Amino acid sequence: MLKTEIAYPNVEYTTWGFEANSEFTGTFYSHRFKNIDGISVPFEEYRENYSILRPMSASQSEGLEEGDSYSSHYTHGNLYKVPIFYNVNAKSSNMKVTQDISKVEKMKDEAVEMAITFDKPYTYEEITEMVPDNLLVNWYWIGTSSLVDTTNLGLSSQLGFSPIENDYVAGFKQFKTDLKKAIHLGILNSQYSDGGETLSLEEDAKNYLKKAQKHQAATFSGIILTGRSENFLQLIGKEWIHASNIGHSVTIQPYHTLTK
Repeated sequence: MLKTEIAYPNVEYTTWGFEANSEFTGTFYSHRFKNIDGISVPFEEYRENYSILRPMSASQSEGLEEGDSYSSHYTHGNLYKVPIFYNVNAKSSNMKVTQDISKVEKMKDEAVEMAITFDKPYTYEEITEMVPDNLLVNWYWIGTSSLVDTTNLGLSSQLGFSPIENDYVAGFKQFKTDLKKAIHLGILNSQYSDGGETLSLEEDAKNYLKKAQKHQAATFSGIILTGRSENFLQLIGKEWIHASNIGHSVTIQPYHTLTK
């Protein structure tokens, strides 16, 4: 479950357990959801087969597929729309760089999830000043120190964390602790190559920890925002937004209580 604490943008879990089918094999499972401005919406169940004789293997629902003319990602299992982050330093992008904020004007009575990629990294204090009070910051993306296009990275390879309510410092300290533990356990040993460039999750984590020894110095390359669709319109034309990409959305019902 450690990977869930340092990756998977805006994905949380409710329960988890093991289903054994023999003395040495079985399936690890986790029921997951997303928080859309206080509304819990379903997400793909995580399932991973385990065996003492071979490495664990994740289910196909962990994969993503392209859609909407290379401007969207969807999960394999239930086709949930997943927001996309972009590496502003990449030489090219496999997916279209989208500006989805203006599209929410047509999404009446909806609560929306949106990935915001910044034009450059910003500190927590700067982000707090930039984001309107009626939008919720659900997740902070640390980005990558590489030149690799990040649009096709799996959710488990996008590093960041969800803030602890009303205590960013505690949340950030826990994130750093979890990153160090993940490095020690070899969980971040994945590498990705694209256009002659290589992205190493472990190197990204190490570089980030070196630069962000104090929480005041930590910067982020993007965030997941959620909120009422109309509240996003005030972000149109903001120079600090490199790209915006819609993820999950849900119709607001009379019984829903939104955070913002």
